[in-house]
Amino acid sequence: MSKKIYDDDGRTIADMSGIERAPLVLPHFKKKKEAPHEVPEETDDASPSPEIQMSGDERRGYILGALGAALLIGAIFVAAGALAIWLMTVVWH
Repeated sequence: MSKKIYDDDGRTIADMSGIERAPLVLPHFKKKKEAPHEVPEETDDASPSPEIQMSGDERRGYILGALGAALLIGAIFVAAGALAIWLMTVVWH
């Protein structure tokens, strides 16, 4: 079997130095000894998520559309539950 050779260029992808293992039984109630590391913000002109500007009517439309979709899904679940109860009480009785 041959050993794999990894090429490390020294870049830090994600700083994991402040991450601790979560306790399994009881939580730890001790204070942190050091403050978390400050991550400098990159100032690129080509930001991956630019600010989205929308008017009040557009925002209201998105909110009402999402609310309508959620209510429609909820109504389908209520109707399926009512149908199941009806089938269990009337048809199979």
